Amino acid sequence: MMTLKEIKDWLKPQFQADHWILASYDKSNNKTVCIRNLATSRGRLALGGVGQTSTAVKGLSIVLHWTKNPDDSERAAQELYSKFYGQNPVIAGRRVVKFDMRNDEPISLGQDDSGVNEYVIEVYMTYERKGE
Repeated sequence: MMTLKEIKDWLKPQFQADHWILASYDKSNNKTVCIRNLATSRGRLALGGVGQTSTAVKGLSIVLHWTKNPDDSERAAQELYSKFYGQNPVIAGRRVVKFDMRNDEPISLGQDDSGVNEYVIEVYMTYERKGE
């Protein structure tokens, strides 16, 4: 099973943010990346059961709570999106077979009450299972 922390640990050296949060969404700091689970029903058991199933799927919802500058915020969201789109990294010792992007680009959530721009990236990650 892949965890949010493992994904954060893989992503953090590749993308500069001031704050990284798992699971809960926090609007108190700018330049924040929040990684949350996204419900999915895309995983399938192979004929023969779990022992014969070589991959698993994890849904991710990644929220950027960035700055009041719309251009900087959009560019940051696009940069983060590119870390997933078309990539096949190894995360926590498991090879990612594919990132299935839910949308063609980061989705703007608009601005929060204090004018900070927010974006969400939703992705289904298919990865190789290892004795799970």
